[in-house]
Amino acid sequence: MTAKHPGRLADLLLMREQIWASIDAADADRRAPLFARLESVLAQIETLEARTAKAGDPVDEIAARRDARRAAATAAPGNAKRGGK
Repeated sequence: MTAKHPGRLADLLLMREQIWASIDAADADRRAPLFARLESVLAQIETLEARTAKAGDPVDEIAARRDARRAAATAAPGNAKRGGK
């Protein structure tokens, strides 16, 4: 039986930690390429996290749209109920 692969984001997070450890262990004159790779990994992490956040939970998205419609309806002039009419 094989273990399920955790995914690209998990790989990148692990890679980030390993690069930081390598930076700590490397001589100062050998750190530049490690920092360049770290910058690339951080950009990829940010992109994947943004996609994940954008996808979101459908139930939360529906609730957010409903709340936005309600807020817009109560904020629009002329939508307030008038007493006695």
